[in-house]
Amino acid sequence: MAGEVSRRDFLNRLGVTVGAAAVTASAAPVMVAAKAEAQQPAAPKGRIPDKPYKTGHMTFVTGPAAVLGEQSYKGHILAAEEINAQGGLLGKRKIETVKADEAAGTDANVKELRRMKLSEQIDCFTGVISSGNTPALGPVSEELKCLTIFTDGCTDFLFE
Repeated sequence: MAGEVSRRDFLNRLGVTVGAAAVTASAAPVMVAAKAEAQQPAAPKGRIPDKPYKTGHMTFVTGPAAVLGEQSYKGHILAAEEINAQGGLLGKRKIETVKADEAAGTDANVKELRRMKLSEQIDCFTGVISSGNTPALGPVSEELKCLTIFTDGCTDFLFE
C-alpha cells in the first residue's frame, strides 16, 4: 500500500530530525548574534575565537538502542556539515563533534561528560536518549557551566 511508513523508516527520520534540532539549537544563540551583527553597521564587540566550536554528542552507539542513537548522531553531523559548508558559526567557527557512547552506563557517562568538558573543552553538550542518564548528567552539566541540550530522555525530575 503506497504511503505507508515502516517503523524503521519512521525511527530513521525521527533520529535525523532530533539530531539536527540539537545541533541547530546549540548553535542558535551564536547564529542569532551573527544575524544581529550583520544588521548593525558597528563592529562586533569582542573577538570571534579562532578555535572550532566543539560539541560533545552522547548517544547510543552500541547495543539495542543504537538504532536510535545512530540516527541522532547522523542528524547532528548533517546539521554541523551544513553550517560548516556556509563558513561555520559567525562565518568563522567550524563545528567539531566529540562523540561518546551512552551505552557505557550512567557512572561512565558522568565521567565522560566531565572529561569532554575539562579535557576536550567542549562548548556545548547534546544528545542523550535514556531517561535514566539525564537525571545524573543534568546536575553535572550545571556544575560545569556547560550549555546542554538533551534531545531525548528527559524526565520531570530535571525540572523540579
